[in-house]
Amino acid sequence: MFSTPVARMLFPYADEVAAPLTERILQRPGAMSKDFGYKTETAGELVRWGGEPAVRLTRWVCAAAGRFVESLTGLSLSEAFERSAGLEGEEGTQGRQVRVAASRSWASVYRPGDRHEAHFHPNTALSAVYYVTAPNLCEINFLDPRPNVDYFDSGISLAGDSHRTRITCKPGELVIFPGWLRHSVPTFHEESKRISIAWNLNYVLD
Repeated sequence: MFSTPVARMLFPYADEVAAPLTERILQRPGAMSKDFGYKTETAGELVRWGGEPAVRLTRWVCAAAGRFVESLTGLSLSEAFERSAGLEGEEGTQGRQVRVAASRSWASVYRPGDRHEAHFHPNTALSAVYYVTAPNLCEINFLDPRPNVDYFDSGISLAGDSHRTRITCKPGELVIFPGWLRHSVPTFHEESKRISIAWNLNYVLD
């Protein structure tokens, strides 16, 4: 009854964009980054300052997110949007195309001891995280979206009452999930840096 869709896929041109993206992100001046104490995050839209590799990657991410939704609904994005909004058959909706677009994009740099506590992305249809570079595997936790399961351990699980699901990825992989799904990043223990890029994705009518 309460399944949550999550997609994981490999960017076919990961090796081509890794070095230039890493260089641009790490050279971002301190005035254009935010140090939260638990990680560093770039300011400004990555799609605008990240150059051609960032644009190329973002286009693929948006297309992949669109295919993800279409595979789940069995409909085109336009049909799924109209059905969800109750607009089927209404004048002015026919012929309008729906696509996935990035409303925000940024990079996160994790150093030894960094982490990110549980959070979600408001006003976001889909969240996407791409791992640019890391010394080893990358981890992201997804929390059970049913908040009441946190308050009592019944002793016998009847509905997969796991409070956390951890997904392990490698550099070059993308993860897509609903924007309302709470997620966290466990403490990073490696000596070198891990860089990831995140997007807030929404539907746009053309």
